[in-house]
Amino acid sequence: MRRLIGPVLVGLGVFLIVAAGLARFYAYPALAKTPTNYASTTLLEADGAEIFNSDPEVLESEVHDLAIESYTVADSGAEAPEGVDVWVNSTTVTRTVDGSVFQQTRERVAFDEVSGAADNCEECDTWEAVSAEEEAPVEREGQLYKFPFDTEKKDYLVWDGNVEEAVPATFEGEEELHGMTVYKFVQQIEPTVIETREVPGSVFGSDEPSVDADMVYGMTRTFYIEPTTGSPVDRVEERTQELSYNGVDVQAFTGTVQYTDEQVETSVDDVKTKATLLGALQLLAPLALLVIGLGALAAGLVLNRRNTRDDASVDKKDRPLVTA
Repeated sequence: MRRLIGPVLVGLGVFLIVAAGLARFYAYPALAKTPTNYASTTLLEADGAEIFNSDPEVLESEVHDLAIESYTVADSGAEAPEGVDVWVNSTTVTRTVDGSVFQQTRERVAFDEVSGAADNCEECDTWEAVSAEEEAPVEREGQLYKFPFDTEKKDYLVWDGNVEEAVPATFEGEEELHGMTVYKFVQQIEPTVIETREVPGSVFGSDEPSVDADMVYGMTRTFYIEPTTGSPVDRVEERTQELSYNGVDVQAFTGTVQYTDEQVETSVDDVKTKATLLGALQLLAPLALLVIGLGALAAGLVLNRRNTRDDASVDKKDRPLVTA
């Protein structure tokens, strides 16, 4: 029985060393990418936001608490290259007081399943809705819905659909969020004219039936990212959007949009399990398997060598003397 221990340890050691390699170079890459069957609803809110009421009988800014529901689903049937995911997002903004719809948007995006960066593959058919019936093609760049797996402590370009370009999000340190370490990134967009819109002159105190007003948009967007998965667990948007004409500014959508408290807790809980698993597969599990495997292999080789020496010694003692 004792002679079997050495070969068993050698076999176990080899198995564990191979398992360490599989965990790091097969299991981790297989899991460190967005799922093909992704579907999620994110709940946000904007308390005390100033929004423009376009009802012809009102035509002025009002203060409302807003509820925002963002539904994102992967188009698993999309014709996309290997390693590229296609997601469709629908966002609805409603007034909390009566549930009436203030704003709705829809878009279709494509991005790399590992880096999270936009991919403008021709067959992916990326667009944004410009009306209930019409969609306009869009070429995006930078990060879209998430940051890369194994997010680094550096600045990233993040797409903003209002200015239609990727704007830097600056790394500003680590924070604790419900017991989870997250990276904080801040994206600053200075007030920018993003379009010109025909608006009744009365909105600006003008006697003209209609005027061409500038839509001026500014944003300070803060991301809280779990670094192992690159997933956002909170986002705060300090948004300024106003109509401007002849020195008169009217608020169109100004306020702070952020995840609800319940959404933050849900996001942290959802991400925590996968982050722990990926973190283990990336370093701890392979290292532990490798160390134990090397130890078992070394012990097995030592025992095998000792058994070989013992066998040689026994053979020598039992050999009969040769006499003349």
